[in-house]
Amino acid sequence: MPTELHEFTGHLEQTIRNSLSSISAHAWDEDHITYTLLKDLQSALKGSRFSGHDPRSAINWETYKLKGSYETDFGDIALVVNINYKDGSSVNGVAFLEAKKRDWRKTTFSAMRVNQAKRILKNAPRAQYLLYDYDEITGFLNGSLYSDEMEYYYFRRGLTVPFSPITRSVCVPLNLALTKGDKDTLLYRHGLPLSFVLSTRYFQGLDLEFDEKSKQVATGFLNKFGLSKYVVKVDIIESGAELSDDDLRVNQAEYIQAD
Repeated sequence: MPTELHEFTGHLEQTIRNSLSSISAHAWDEDHITYTLLKDLQSALKGSRFSGHDPRSAINWETYKLKGSYETDFGDIALVVNINYKDGSSVNGVAFLEAKKRDWRKTTFSAMRVNQAKRILKNAPRAQYLLYDYDEITGFLNGSLYSDEMEYYYFRRGLTVPFSPITRSVCVPLNLALTKGDKDTLLYRHGLPLSFVLSTRYFQGLDLEFDEKSKQVATGFLNKFGLSKYVVKVDIIESGAELSDDDLRVNQAEYIQAD
């Protein structure tokens, strides 16, 4: 059933919070968290549509996992985004996320490395950290970027109780994090919830890389720079549109699709 964009964002947020909340301390591992989250989002988005002021309609989400092991200079997760319009045009781009978990019972992200961040930024200047927390995050960026989507009740502890908005995962631009030098929860003040970034940024064709090298790396057809552990292929089709020949596809010689 079609939903308004704020409801769709809220649905994503609820899925993300439930997914991270289900992971126990002994399983608090970046690879496990990422795989669980991506599969949960895939299940939640099956058959999804959103309407309202945005004419875009059907959304298809496919999760792929790397068959082998590669070091990457781009990020743990590659999002491959194809947006098709009914006039026959399309937007085809990619985004890279470097996942980091909060250390258990600490405020730090000890896996962050300056050299790694610099390598990623050299290849993907719009890359972001994807930060996971086992606890509720309340101090993320709002201010002028605070929108109706984030006021929706899925971001709150109750339906009508006016607590501060909460989430469990935020995205922080890698270049900003590197400039600030913080490797702890102070980064949250510069972050936006993953649900918001997906629905109002990536799914709108924003903050993507459009150069051929990034596209080839993200889809698994160029492994010179390493390959991401996970690829998420997102196809968004405006009502009345057809898939385009320009759509990016994933190299299944390198990746296996998750069930």
